[in-house]
Amino acid sequence: MLSPVLIAIDGSSASHGLLELAQQYCQPGRHRLHVLLAVDSAFSLSDGPGAISLYEQQEYPAATDEQRHAVAAVQQALRRLRELGFESEGKLAQDDPVTAIVSEARRLDCALIIIGHRHLNRLGRLLDPSISNKVIDQVKCPVLVDSRQV
Repeated sequence: MLSPVLIAIDGSSASHGLLELAQQYCQPGRHRLHVLLAVDSAFSLSDGPGAISLYEQQEYPAATDEQRHAVAAVQQALRRLRELGFESEGKLAQDDPVTAIVSEARRLDCALIIIGHRHLNRLGRLLDPSISNKVIDQVKCPVLVDSRQV
């Protein structure tokens, strides 16, 4: 049985570093990689990622762009991981990132979570607390945090 590893991406250029870490610390024959991207509920569309209606495209252009970017980011990550020989699955979650990551990690009974770090200044951390710290506090499995700045 393959050990599940959750890679929590955000669709930014830092996501590439998370895939590199997965390649460095995981093995294709031992780990199944699960890519998760949480879309802010303010930008999530009612029909989900697969079907963006013409109405939604016209009425919610920012949400449409966000949804398309998220779908493309997950697909790109999955392509890369599969090229490396990993069994992998992807998922978009329409939820707060911490809630989405923690619940998916519990659902999968993850052996490891790979997540990024945003390098916020003191004021930034006060206004928008660290997602990685909150995840670490709520899960029982190891969490690998990529602290490299892009």
